[in-house]
Amino acid sequence: MKGQKRILVVDDDQNMLQLLYSFLRDSYRVTMVSNGKDAIDSLRSQKPDLMLLDYLMPGMNGKETLEIIRQDENLKDLPVFFLTGVSDSNKISECLKLDPSGYILKPIGKFSLLARIRAYFEESELDGL
Repeated sequence: MKGQKRILVVDDDQNMLQLLYSFLRDSYRVTMVSNGKDAIDSLRSQKPDLMLLDYLMPGMNGKETLEIIRQDENLKDLPVFFLTGVSDSNKISECLKLDPSGYILKPIGKFSLLARIRAYFEESELDGL
């Protein structure tokens, strides 16, 4: 576990959380929360290396959650991937204005998700050189 990247997964669907946990647990240290408020609280106590964020959630949706993150000086640079079933072009456009690191449509398979995350981490490490 030591040295593994940390990923925060935010989704109100418990089945999706369990599925994503099963996809990620062997490669990453995974924390799961079910709403935007808990995501913000979790981020302020321990910042992960990446966040996977659902769009449609009760209370604070993913877009609102990312708006708060982008306004927080300590969190604004956090890499966030939307992982959502929302394919409406207007909503996607609004989300992209918040500069997410990626936008992944559900459903996605394990190997596709792991490949996207691995590619992101490899690219960000190359950018840091």
